[in-house]
Amino acid sequence: MKSFKIVFIVCMSVCSVSANDGFNSEISHFIGGTVMAGGITAIVDSYYPKYKEDRGMIGFWISSASIVVEQGIEVALHGDAKGQLMDTVSHIAGSALGAYVTDQFILAPVVSDSKAQGTFVGLNLQHSF
Repeated sequence: MKSFKIVFIVCMSVCSVSANDGFNSEISHFIGGTVMAGGITAIVDSYYPKYKEDRGMIGFWISSASIVVEQGIEVALHGDAKGQLMDTVSHIAGSALGAYVTDQFILAPVVSDSKAQGTFVGLNLQHSF
């Protein structure tokens, strides 16, 4: 663990960081949105059982709202609205994917009983590696 900290400090001091509107920047926002929304969806599933049926939408909206606020602050401080908008759209697209995949495929399905859709149950498959 100590060697990891040393490598991290050296990399941060040597590597120059610069923002751009290229593919790498946008894919990092997409992946960040995917991970953030998936994590929030999993947290809602674990700690807020009364919202389990809406966990995917909650994960998506919290992740999307946070990037809109964060990028709004960036525009106010530094300008470059076009670049910030691209970052926001990339993050929101990743949030949609992360929340959907986590809700539908990673977490155990929710048993739902609604008058409009009827009662339905999903299937949970597990395999130990």
